[in-house]
Amino acid sequence: HLRSSPGGAQLALLGDAQPGEPLAAIIPLDDMAHDRLQAIERFIRSIHRQHLPDARLSKAQRRRLGLMLQCLDGREEEASHFDVATALFGRRLVSADNWHDSAFRYQTQRLVRDGVKMVERGYRQLLRARRRNS
Repeated sequence: HLRSSPGGAQLALLGDAQPGEPLAAIIPLDDMAHDRLQAIERFIRSIHRQHLPDARLSKAQRRRLGLMLQCLDGREEEASHFDVATALFGRRLVSADNWHDSAFRYQTQRLVRDGVKMVERGYRQLLRARRRNS
């Protein structure tokens, strides 16, 4: 049975497990074990309404990823880069008069390019915590 937690996580309840009863987590001891343990800690805290931010990405990285996804949504809807930039940055900042040399044009192009790369081959890298080599 699939259930959702207060934090939005999906749970697969095995056997006769019922919501509200104690749960157990099985964690493979592979190169992702540390990441899984951190995810479980965030899940436990979310149950108790204690938000623990995911430290794998900085606030700026999360913002840029959000912009990349919005660009890809615009691309999917066949919007022009100008229309996407206007939606992202506002009509007050994005002008058709100087669009050709606009910093917003170049930023939108980079966001689309990097979004496409991420979807094609790199999005799983986001799930891996960055650690110092010991």
